[in-house]
Amino acid sequence: MLSPPKWSAIAASLLGSCSAAAAAAEEAWQQTVFVYGMGAAIDGDVTIGDITVPVDVSISELFDALEMGAMLAYRADNGTWSVTVDTTFMALGGTGRGPAGFVKGDVDIDQFTLMGTLGRRVTPHLEALLSLSYFDLSTDLKITGPLETRTASVDASWVDPMLGLQYTVPFADAWRFNLRGDVGGFGVGSDFSYQLLTNFRWQANETFGVVAGYRVIGFDYEDGNRNGNHYQRFDLVEQGPLLGVTISF
Repeated sequence: MLSPPKWSAIAASLLGSCSAAAAAAEEAWQQTVFVYGMGAAIDGDVTIGDITVPVDVSISELFDALEMGAMLAYRADNGTWSVTVDTTFMALGGTGRGPAGFVKGDVDIDQFTLMGTLGRRVTPHLEALLSLSYFDLSTDLKITGPLETRTASVDASWVDPMLGLQYTVPFADAWRFNLRGDVGGFGVGSDFSYQLLTNFRWQANETFGVVAGYRVIGFDYEDGNRNGNHYQRFDLVEQGPLLGVTISF
């Protein structure tokens, strides 16, 4: 896994490049910090070498499997341009058994993601989005059977370019609805990655608000020779409700 200083350097680079592209805008910027939690169900497969472990963690099981988690986002918007940086870290551990119960699989995944997005408003309610998404995974697998125990570990990191759209509309006096979709990868980092996000935001006053919604993040990353010991593949989908607070200034 990357050390905290290296995380900070990547975040500063993404935010700096986005801010430079938007520096020509003249309107005042509204800035918002989002602190939120996400109850994510995780489904898919992790393969290291010739060892494949299915990952299936439901929302109800997440908090038993979650060893540590932190999620934070920042957005600046001047009505024409927007800059968003979103980061999450989750440390997960889970155990599964084969159909007959004789084989047990253990998987530990540390996942850090960082997305930097530059948005350009094309209508009053619609933004076109260009993003860079950084993924960092550290995975340990262990297969225990009647005759042997096998283990494998791998670290993987990559950057995906992503394209997206975001639709936002205010309603009532203090409510806002947001719908966002992104697709990316294109073989640059992963073969394919995507994000779907929808939420409702209630602004209690000029500074504080509450946000609730649902988010889906998926990626299919593959590296190495399929028949080699260094082969790795992460084909995972994470989805679930999110709830948090907003601080605007």
